[in-house]
Amino acid sequence: MASLFFRLDGKAHEIELFPDLAPQTIGKLISTLPAELDIHCAKIAGQHIFWHAPVVADIEKAQDILTLPAGTFLYWPERQFLELIYGELQAEKAQVSVLGRLTGDIDWLKAYGRHVVRNHGQGLLRAELLAGEGCEALAIAEDELASPALAALRAARRQMWAAVPEEMYGLMRRTGMMLPYGPLAMAEGELRKLHELLWRLRSDALGISADRRGDVACFLIDAFNARIDGFCALHGCGAVLDDARPLLKDAVTAPQALEELILYTGRAAAWLDAYIPWNALNEATLASLAKQGVR
Repeated sequence: MASLFFRLDGKAHEIELFPDLAPQTIGKLISTLPAELDIHCAKIAGQHIFWHAPVVADIEKAQDILTLPAGTFLYWPERQFLELIYGELQAEKAQVSVLGRLTGDIDWLKAYGRHVVRNHGQGLLRAELLAGEGCEALAIAEDELASPALAALRAARRQMWAAVPEEMYGLMRRTGMMLPYGPLAMAEGELRKLHELLWRLRSDALGISADRRGDVACFLIDAFNARIDGFCALHGCGAVLDDARPLLKDAVTAPQALEELILYTGRAAAWLDAYIPWNALNEATLASLAKQGVR
């Protein structure tokens, strides 16, 4: 039996893996471990914690997220989230890949989930994901890159995953009317939407032929970069996106470039999300609605 371990505050919690349900996703994930995680709270779906997946994988043996029990470890391809469920979920339509399940009592996860909700946006919430014995045989390594331009894009992606870019701190230090929350929320939303659209673009199911995807991807970069770079002043992110355009136009490099951009934009959005105090914003919204008689 292969297992991963979710280590929190020095204590390791075992996740039994189900490689028969999602061999590709599990194999790719194992090749990225050990990994330090920044944990996020769910905004709509309810009682689960998530972190951004460091791999791109298609759905495997799709299951409805609302049917899964507490303790399930899953991958949501369209959002590219890895998640641990700790209680009842709210109405949200999602087909996901089940990767495994926590062993033993999960009261610790329920308590931690509540902690994440209360403290999201008040500092990075850290955990680790580690591979247990026997996982090496399941690992699927990243493809090698022959193109120097692709290698440069991968290097930019790895740098984005390594640490919060300094320009994001610059964004959060901006002062003035509705600053810094305005550009912080805008940048997170624009990067997240770009990520999700790029992820969809790689799928044959949407009816966009492979020879047209480069043009569509470049259109999306132009549209979203107007705010990511132009309004939010994330010039480094903007340059990486712009520099990828020739790779997307080339039929040979386009598929790998698209996957690298999916990983890049998703991680950028996740860094920004980690600094948004969602619970406090929700409470302020509830108070405002109550004052207006909406609640």
